[in-house]
Amino acid sequence: MDPILVVDIGNTNIVCAVFQDGKIVADCRMQSATDESIEGYHSLLGHFLPDYPFACFKHIVLGSVVPALTSIWQELVKQKSNARLEIINGLSPIGLQYIVADPSVVGADLVANAFEAWQSYPGSTIVIDLGTATTIQLINREGLYAGVSIAPGMKTAASQLFANAAQLSSFELLAPQQTLGNNTRDALRSGIVLGHAIMIQGFVELIKKEYSQYKPYTVVLTGGLSSLIAPLCPSEYVLDKELTLRGLHRAFLTISQRQN
Repeated sequence: MDPILVVDIGNTNIVCAVFQDGKIVADCRMQSATDESIEGYHSLLGHFLPDYPFACFKHIVLGSVVPALTSIWQELVKQKSNARLEIINGLSPIGLQYIVADPSVVGADLVANAFEAWQSYPGSTIVIDLGTATTIQLINREGLYAGVSIAPGMKTAASQLFANAAQLSSFELLAPQQTLGNNTRDALRSGIVLGHAIMIQGFVELIKKEYSQYKPYTVVLTGGLSSLIAPLCPSEYVLDKELTLRGLHRAFLTISQRQN
């Protein structure tokens, strides 16, 4: 099969993956820069994916939560390729059901996560995506997107703390060795990283209690910071870092099948 380029545009990073025969064969990550030019992004793709020239793709799948970058990438595809571009969002005809009156307000990442979780895991699914924001969403076994909670991501919260506390400075986010720190660095790691893990577990338990009609549940961790949080969470939580990319790819295949 021809390679398919999947592009996940977030507030902090753009993640690109090349799918061939249903598997990721190459990927890259770059900063989400609204001031980057079309030529600049084209050059970056050539640098990061040298075995897959941009013009070789017949299909490009885009999920974006940054409207300005959506426009740039639409123009990039138009100018630099002959590919068919499929933009995934809450209006994509992939079988998900929504409680909200206007599904177009649901972010592409949430749509992709919900769709892939619904298709890949048994029962209902609680998906925690750890990125610029931490999102906690619920999808039941019938494909109902039941709702989401959005909190500041770990790095986002830490940046605000450092910006407003004169005696604190930034540092690498790592899991703490123990609950209480005996220096500022370890105390911050405990509060920011362990505190985030505890928040997630609290949300999961509240969701299980409030939405008990949807049980049993699978809890899935994804996103750029998921590997950091996973060891601090119950062992039954599933770490699935490719969930969003696979969801965008599967959404494209589903739409294509329905059109044929």
